[in-house]
This record gives sequence, structure tokens and C-alpha cells, in this order.
Amino acid sequence: MHHALEIQEILLNIFGHASSYYQTTDLVALAITCRAFKDPALDVLWEILPDLSPLAQCVPEASRLTEDPGVLQRYYSPSKCYLFHRSLTQNEWDILRSYTRRIRSIGTLHGLNRKSLKRLWRPPNPEPLFPNVRHLYFEYTHRAIHFLLLPFPSLISLDVRDSIKSLAKTSPSLRRLLIHADLPTGVNINFIDPIFIRQWRNLRIVVCPGISMDVTTLVHLSRMPALSKLEFKLGSTFPDQIPPSDTPLVFSKLRRWVLCSKSLYLISCLLSQTRLPAVITFIASIECRPSRLDLSAFFTGVQMSGFGHRVQELHLGQFISGRVDVLGNTRVLGFEDLRPCMAFTNLHSIELSMDWQVDLTDNELLSLTSTWPHLERFHINRWWGWNTLGGITPNGLVQLLQICPSLMDICVAIDMRGYTEIPPPLQKPVRLTSPYTRFHINVLDSFIEAESVPAIAAFFADIMPRRNFLLCAWDSSLGGMDPVRLPNRVCESLWEDVCQRVKERVAVGTSVLSDSIVSMQ
Repeated sequence: MHHALEIQEILLNIFGHASSYYQTTDLVALAITCRAFKDPALDVLWEILPDLSPLAQCVPEASRLTEDPGVLQRYYSPSKCYLFHRSLTQNEWDILRSYTRRIRSIGTLHGLNRKSLKRLWRPPNPEPLFPNVRHLYFEYTHRAIHFLLLPFPSLISLDVRDSIKSLAKTSPSLRRLLIHADLPTGVNINFIDPIFIRQWRNLRIVVCPGISMDVTTLVHLSRMPALSKLEFKLGSTFPDQIPPSDTPLVFSKLRRWVLCSKSLYLISCLLSQTRLPAVITFIASIECRPSRLDLSAFFTGVQMSGFGHRVQELHLGQFISGRVDVLGNTRVLGFEDLRPCMAFTNLHSIELSMDWQVDLTDNELLSLTSTWPHLERFHINRWWGWNTLGGITPNGLVQLLQICPSLMDICVAIDMRGYTEIPPPLQKPVRLTSPYTRFHINVLDSFIEAESVPAIAAFFADIMPRRNFLLCAWDSSLGGMDPVRLPNRVCESLWEDVCQRVKERVAVGTSVLSDSIVSMQ
């Protein structure tokens, strides 16, 4: 045997390519080939435990093949499984531990037998059965929750759909906590109890969408030295919980913060009490339509938190529930409302979407984007629409693309009224960071006339003739609840015609470019 195969890291790498979630015969064959292959092959074979059936099969005298309707098998598994039917002897515990010490991840346990699990709760000595499990991806069932009563001393990543109280003391090294918002029927988790979350002192990622945290929990999380990602929901009573203090909460390493709240006012209150010097991604979702004062307080809070000069992604969106009453929408988003964003000079992505009308001219849009030289994504009211006949003109769009050469995704209304003459080729072509970068334009609420179709198609095909170009015209202000995507069905049909013509012209230009490259080679 070659000396290279005596190195464990090389064998683990090779055997890793032979592993499969559903097929293990190759690894079993390698494990019985020779002593040098046994340990690395078994490490790869037992790295992920899909269910308890493989463990039960290791002690055949203490297990039996059972068809239990309460045990949900993983996909493509047979209907029967092996379960423990009696308590284990010392020798059988030693056999199990020889395999469980190799397990690093327990993934998607869809169901377990409670009686079988109880057999694992009573080891003859206090050593944990799963000493090296680092990742646990656990889907809730009423029987499977008993699995969480087992200790996992090395656990660093928990992705669970149910209560986590039982793991607070048995997994002190937890670094990654995810609690899903789409919990099963009958399970109601809407608040994280600070009593048990305080047991974790090494958290780096906390993602709990739709679940509230109180001030005590946030204070504890602010003391996490390596917390880099945080996502949760603000309760409606949050402002009343903030004690009067001159010392704000400081999240020194937090880089990504995602907040969900009923109103923008609650988020502004939290921002005024926190300092976030390292945040580069801030995403806020709200339920109620904000006032102009709320929007101003939000941008002020961003500045007070200390990440305005660093933030690269700033997203503020309002939920859509049902059909939008456009006629009752009287608030207008204008340049003065967005002027505070000009201070965020490091922005790569900005997305604002609220139940407001939008009134922005060419000069105003160009003034905004000129302060964001690294802009890649620019979305204004993608989900609610502009609800206007205006928008940026074709000439303004060309100037915007010239100002922001890194722009890859834009979502605005475009004013094409009276645009009937096919434009001449651009005298000053749009500068591109890369000719192969995909470019996506979402056109919102844009009225179009039949006689304008050829000119509009020529315009879009000419501004990006060499890019992977995608043009999408739809009225997102209706949130997908209505089949009408533009001001009327006629506009929808005409925009589809424009998109098809642009696609054909861009395809022809791309093929010509490819032919010229081949001929040069």
C-alpha cells in the first residue's frame, strides 16, 4: 500500500467522495478491507445519523424490526425500522459508543419511538451517548421532542422547530441557534425565555424569525463576544421595557441584523438604544404603514447606531396583506424623505417598499445614486408599486447606469409616454464592470402605448447589448394577488411584446459577439 494512504486526512478526503446519503455499501466494503481503512471509513459512514435504526441494528439482541405508525421514516426508507425493545447491557453500551463517538451531525429526525428513546436515557455511567455531535437539525413531532432530553456537550449548531429549554444546560458550547417560524399546528413559540438563553455564552448566530425577545435577552446577547448574525421580532411592548439609561447596548461584532416589527416606531426606539459599529447588512420588516415622521426617525436611528457609514445592504419593507387600496394611498415618497440615505455612502444594495406612492424625477434619482458609487441593487417600492404614470425617463436611466457601473438589479417605474422614435446608438456607452454580469430590470407601473413598442425594445436592447440581460415588466403593487400586472391588460400585452423583442435582439447581438471571439482565437 502506498505511504500516502497511511495518512488519515487523505483517506477521509477520498472516502468522503464515496459516501452517499442513501447508499453506504462502498464505505462498508472499505471498512472491512483492512485495519488502515477501518477507522476513516467508519468516521465517514457515521458522520451523519439520519435516524436511530442504524444504531439499533448494531445491537441486534436488544432491538427488533418494528412497524410503528408513530415512527416517521425519512424519505425513500422502508416502512419498518429497528428500535430498542429492552434496556442495554454494559457491553451493548460500549458497542453503541464505539459508533456514536463518530457522529458529528444528526439530521432531520422526522420521528422517534418514545419507549425506544427511554432506553438511551439510562446509561450505566454518566458519559454522554453523543459526545461529539456538533450539528443538530431537528424537526418537531410529539415523540421526537424527547430526543432533546439527551445531552449534547459539543453541540454548536441547533436548527429546531420546538422548545429548546432542555438543551440550555446540556449544550453549553452552542454557537448557532435557529428556531423556525413555520411551526407545526399546536405548537406556539412566540417568545424566547431569557432564563435558559443565558446559559449560552458563545452564540455567534441567532435566527428566530417571528419570535420575540425582551430587553433582558438582548442585553445578554450584546455581551456575546462573537455574535455576528441576529434575527428576531420586536414585541409591541418593547419600548416600555427599555429602562432609562445613558449606556446603550453595544453589539461590537454584529454584521447582519434582521428585525421584524409591527411598526417602524418600535425599530427606531431600539436603534436609538443600541450601537452597531460593525453592521453591514440591516433588514427591517414592518406590518403597518409608516408615517413620514416614522421614516425620518428610522434614518436618524440608523445614524445614531453608528453603522450608517459602513452599511452595505439596507432593506426596509412593509408586509402585504391582501389587495392594496391604491386610491386610498395618499402618502407620497419623495426626494426629501430619502435624502438621509445619501449619507450611507458605502451602500451596495438598497430596497425600500412601503404603502406609499412614489414621486421621484430624473434629477432626484440621479442625485441619490451619485452618492452610492458601489451600488449593485436599487429597488424602490418593488412590492407596493409606484402608482404613478411617471418615473425615470429613458435618458435618465442611461445616466443612472453610467453613474453606477456596478448596478446589476434595478426596480423602478419608467416613463415611456410619447416615446415613439427609435433612438440612435449611444454616443457614450454604458461602462460595465464585466460584460458577462447579469443585468436585471424590473419595470413597475409603467404605462405603454402600442406605437412605442419598437422604440422601447430598441432602447433596452441597445443600453446593454453584451450583458446577460433580463427585462421584467410587472406591477408588484398588487402583491401577486391579481392577474393584472400593469396599469391595464393592454399594457401587459404590450410589455410582453417589448420583452420578447429585447430578448431576440440581445440574443442576436450575443451570438455575433461569440462568433467574433471564436474567429479571433
